[in-house]
Amino acid sequence: MRASPVAEDPEDRTRRPSWGRWAAGFLTGQTQTGRTPPGLGGPGSDSDAGLDASAPAPGIYGPGDYDSGEYGPEVYDSGEYGPGEYGPEVYGPEAPSAGAPYTGEGGAPMVVEDPGADPMVDPGYDMVDRNWVRYRPAWGGFLRFAIFAGLVIGSVMWARGRVYQWVDAQVAPGGEPGEEVELTIPSGASVNEVAAALDSAEVISNATVYRYWLRCEGELTITGFLGCEAEKSFQAGDYRLRTGMDFESATAILDQGPLPEVRQKITIPEGMRWTQMSARLLKENPLFDLIDLEKAFVLVERDGEYLPEDAPVRTMEGLLFPATYDVAEDDLGDEYSLLRRMSDELDRRLARLLEDPGPHPDVTELGLGPYEVVIVASLIEEEARVAEDRPKIARVIYNRLAVGEPLGIDASTCYAANKPCDQITTADLRNPSPWNTRAVAGLPPTPISAPGEASLRAALQPDEGEWLFYVLTDEGGVEGAHHFSTTLEEHNRHVEICRQLGYC
Repeated sequence: MRASPVAEDPEDRTRRPSWGRWAAGFLTGQTQTGRTPPGLGGPGSDSDAGLDASAPAPGIYGPGDYDSGEYGPEVYDSGEYGPGEYGPEVYGPEAPSAGAPYTGEGGAPMVVEDPGADPMVDPGYDMVDRNWVRYRPAWGGFLRFAIFAGLVIGSVMWARGRVYQWVDAQVAPGGEPGEEVELTIPSGASVNEVAAALDSAEVISNATVYRYWLRCEGELTITGFLGCEAEKSFQAGDYRLRTGMDFESATAILDQGPLPEVRQKITIPEGMRWTQMSARLLKENPLFDLIDLEKAFVLVERDGEYLPEDAPVRTMEGLLFPATYDVAEDDLGDEYSLLRRMSDELDRRLARLLEDPGPHPDVTELGLGPYEVVIVASLIEEEARVAEDRPKIARVIYNRLAVGEPLGIDASTCYAANKPCDQITTADLRNPSPWNTRAVAGLPPTPISAPGEASLRAALQPDEGEWLFYVLTDEGGVEGAHHFSTTLEEHNRHVEICRQLGYC
């Protein structure tokens, strides 16, 4: 017969099954419910007091059971369970009497297995665990599964409700919007950058939720937001919003587009020299400063594409394109920015004209480059009063250059004297300044004014003719039109007409 040593534990009688084993039993249908009923307990149980440990409990295993063929004398008295196995031959004369515990080495109590005792358990379980029985509850597994499933579904629905409640609080925080906020969306900003800017300015409460809200076009759901692919973009510019806005209101303002930019128009007419242009700029924009304008005029020289490095006089005179410019409010105090725009505009337009229509063969034959074309255009700008005369005046200039005659253009004499033309004297006409084309042959070293596109085109494409002279006569009844002559005698006759009209 086998026996296993079990150490006595004074807490065995008060110990209860663990919650882990109870939960496992709930799901499997094997639930520990209490101690062994009286008469069925093993050694040390509360129910063995006053009962013979070797006898079966009354009413459970009666005489019929033990006297039967299964548990009768034939079994216990047979060779299988007879004296040969349980008799003194095994335990010897020291065998304990019925009900007395066996002891091992050192007096340690022993649990002895016998056919009428409880089944042998793993020594890892204590005595109290051995005395608990398991049984299936009356209600079936389906009910247990339904309860468990209900708990799971209820937990999921509760969590889902809390998530939706939180998302709704981000989308529409409630309450009145706060203070006004000015927000600038830079050019090329992505939706993520716009959302981050709105969050940083406290216009919205959560940039991440806002991005998904935009992608889902305002229909944000837990199961659907991952599949939202709507594209959204906003125009660059300045916006005026408020803190604590809901997503829909903030997006509506952004969709309207940026605030109209505050700009100021500055107009520079054709034919102005730099001294006149700077005065005009100061009048058009009081925020400009004359000293800063002069500094900017020098600085912009490095940006002029058609100002030669070997120019006899390096100046941006005539290289700032005359036009009307829209100046942003933030740039009204930036002199260099405007002059740079004017320089870039001339470079752009001249480059286009050099491609189409391009320079006339006579211009190329005279060895004139783009900068000299601008000089010729500035002379045309000062002399012509009607559009039809521009290419003819260009032809007179090129014909005189071809024969080495001084150009004799009064506008250059006025520029050299730095006077209005109605104040020119005889001494000014003889002034040896390189800009005075009455006294010096060839082109002046720099432009004398800012030519417009029509004069640039005329300088590149002069009319065909043999003219060497022109004079203002209101030719053909057109006010401001010139008469063009090939001989000096013809020219002098029309000079008299000019004097009669008060032009000469």
